Amino acid sequence: MMRLTVAVLLLFCVSTTDAADLGWPDADYDPAIPTLKEVVGHAPGERLTRSADAQRYLRALAEAAPERTHLVEYARSWQGQPLSYLLIAAPQRIADLESVRADIQRIAHPRDLDDSAARALVDGLPAVVWLAYGVHGNEISSTDAALLTAYHLLAARNDDDVARMLDQTLVGIDPDMNPDGRERFVHHYIQTEGIEPAASSIAAERREPWPNGRSNHYLFDMNRDWLGLTQPESKGRVATFLEYYPLIHVDVHEMGTDTSYYFPPPAEPFNPHLTPGQLDRLELVGRNIGSFFDRFGYDYFTREIFDALYPGYGDSWPAFHGAVGMTFEMASARGLAGERQDGSIVTYAEGVQRHFVASIATIDAAAHNRSELLEAFLEYRRSAVRGAHGGPREYLLPAGRDPEAAHDFAGRLANHGIEVRRTTAATRACGVDLPAGSYLISSRQGAGRLVRTLLEDDSPIAEAFLAEQERRRARGLGAELYDVLGWSLPRLYNLPVTPCDRSVGGDPRPWSADDSFEVQVPPRAEVAWLVPWGTRAAGRFLAAGLRDGLVIRGANEPMTLAGRDHARGTLVIRVADHPDVERDALYERVVALARSSGAEVLAADTSWTTAGTSFGSRNVPRLHPPRIALAWDAPTRSLSAGHTRFVLERQFGYPVEPVRVAHLGEPALDRFDVLILPDGGNYAAVLGTGGVERLRAWVHRGGTLIGLAGATEFLTNAPAGLLPAQRERALDSPAAEVEDREPVAGVRITDDEAFAEAIAAADADPDWIPGVVMRAHPDPDHWLTVGLPEELNMMVEGRNVFRPLRLNEGVNALRFAAADELVVSGHLWQENREQWAYKPAVMVAEHGSGQVIGFTADPNFRGVMDGLNVLFLNAVLRGPAQTGRLR
Repeated sequence: MMRLTVAVLLLFCVSTTDAADLGWPDADYDPAIPTLKEVVGHAPGERLTRSADAQRYLRALAEAAPERTHLVEYARSWQGQPLSYLLIAAPQRIADLESVRADIQRIAHPRDLDDSAARALVDGLPAVVWLAYGVHGNEISSTDAALLTAYHLLAARNDDDVARMLDQTLVGIDPDMNPDGRERFVHHYIQTEGIEPAASSIAAERREPWPNGRSNHYLFDMNRDWLGLTQPESKGRVATFLEYYPLIHVDVHEMGTDTSYYFPPPAEPFNPHLTPGQLDRLELVGRNIGSFFDRFGYDYFTREIFDALYPGYGDSWPAFHGAVGMTFEMASARGLAGERQDGSIVTYAEGVQRHFVASIATIDAAAHNRSELLEAFLEYRRSAVRGAHGGPREYLLPAGRDPEAAHDFAGRLANHGIEVRRTTAATRACGVDLPAGSYLISSRQGAGRLVRTLLEDDSPIAEAFLAEQERRRARGLGAELYDVLGWSLPRLYNLPVTPCDRSVGGDPRPWSADDSFEVQVPPRAEVAWLVPWGTRAAGRFLAAGLRDGLVIRGANEPMTLAGRDHARGTLVIRVADHPDVERDALYERVVALARSSGAEVLAADTSWTTAGTSFGSRNVPRLHPPRIALAWDAPTRSLSAGHTRFVLERQFGYPVEPVRVAHLGEPALDRFDVLILPDGGNYAAVLGTGGVERLRAWVHRGGTLIGLAGATEFLTNAPAGLLPAQRERALDSPAAEVEDREPVAGVRITDDEAFAEAIAAADADPDWIPGVVMRAHPDPDHWLTVGLPEELNMMVEGRNVFRPLRLNEGVNALRFAAADELVVSGHLWQENREQWAYKPAVMVAEHGSGQVIGFTADPNFRGVMDGLNVLFLNAVLRGPAQTGRLR
């Protein structure tokens, strides 16, 4: 039975906190341990600590107490800033750190661990507690709290509680998980501050300009990147986690100013792969924090707002490795002081102090329950090996049509700490042909529950919770859902992963993400090289080849050459198109591109086709390297802008030029071939009438304009009118009546159903979709769909559903599936399911010599929609070749 501890007696209560009040009451601090003020010039909570100063203070602490600390830089941000963690424990733990790490690995991978060895590990290991602060760079108080926590653990003297914590735990402190975002916020704050804090909600220092400090350099919300692992900061964090497997992992945040403080237990819904024991341990730690807060007199709440469904947060992802994953949320001052609606003030110092107390309370709970937490973690991992969580034994990933994508996907899983095996011989299982080199992922491993929640189509929500949400929707109250409802990684990758409930042959061997992909070196060619289209590797080849100056053509129709069929989209690199390049040098360039991209490259010694199109046809146009403008700044949604830029620049190596929306109406836009409008708000207001007209003229002269999600609505509405589509209101929503305020005819309401109809909102929008993966089918005859499979999966959030374009208006290049097959992953309300069926996912319309392409959902959502990359590249890199633009 786990014990719930009571904190040391705390006899004072404060309503607001000054920087001078921070820390533990009546603590005796060792002057040999430097304070933050001694190192950087201000006390915790007194000023916003810059990222470089936080790192400087960590180094000072490590130098002052080397026998109790271990400082490690684990990653660098895109802007080159270091990310570090500081380990703190009793001297014997730090001295024996390598063996501690080795023993942690043994208990985390218990397949061959006997009971006596397991008992010895439980008796000897510390409880690892990981405190991670500031993943959102503008949630500022957490970094100072981290530094104060580290100081207290190292400087407190004659403190039995701290001594117990250091003896029983190994504490990891990551004070600044997003230095690029934090620096963006701090720079803004310093530029706008005056002689005293401006607390108003409209004060400049508290109102950040676009894109604000929440996200990192590429504008990713890194508290959603635990699934995708796209950013260097996230990759470093996960690799570090897998070294230590913390028993408790805390993700420290801020929330709206008009709140108090949140810590677990979380709100419903719960992910079905969380165990009852984990929920019990969340309550145990939460109760301990509550006892500390009661004695300090701090307000708090639990079980509201922050649910435990989506597995890609900093609290939820660790839970699927067996940790107690927690989020702390403090009312944000968004500066040094913030004014609430009731006139009360919340200060930066208050945030620092409350996060500090919550951090110490968490370590205290771990110290008092060390052996019980270790036993629970061991049993969690052992039970997963036994298959106590149910589900299929294996998940099968054939090397198949796109071996490079399969390799990349398997590597992503391995980076998640999931064991992957690779077949060395061809086999067949559960109706699936598995060539040698296919991948097997067993759910009978320590991370088995993570395997299931990442690979299965659905993580069902409790029926009682859904019934309550239906009741709320009927009353117009809105569903209590915090983030996306679908996230199946195979579906996002558009890869065929098949569950299989039996053992599989093929002589599989353990596989590591360090194993490189084997690229076939293309042979020399007399006439041309052909690159089959439809893979991300081919997309990288095209992007790099265009930048390298190769002349590349793209076939919009299939062809048969030398007895081999080549599908629509095939890239053609003719030797004759490079008269100024020596043949050997050209070959070496093609080989280098094949190696760097992983693409399949075929040689052709003749241009004679026996069926289909030919190299010299208009159906095989040259793909010129496009100059791409990306709309930047308000009103774009910064996350969409960042994801789009990241996909093009970092996943495919092709540069884009961010251009502020207010400047898109200037003549310099004519220098660009492609303009991408990310998801966003009122483009018309920012552009103005003249800007919209110049944008229309640019398209008419041959530009390719691409709208994503909310930007597509702008393209369909006046004054733009570039895409002849109409957004739909909700099914069966009554039309609004003329509001003349005159009396109306009386109506008789006879039952509850009639009453519900009488109060239904007029001209209502469809219900908001929080994030569901939907199935869509491409038009097999349109150039935009070359290289695509028969169906694609698209993450849809929002409510922008459009009627299909008519044949004389344009083309519905991708349309959603029928209602009964629409949902791939997640939960969709029945009305949404019926309304979105057969509606366009991507629309294309000609406008003069140019064209407009509208995506109804963002194809670059969180940088994880790898299965849509080819479609997006078709629009961006191949689109200009389909226009009448003069060059």
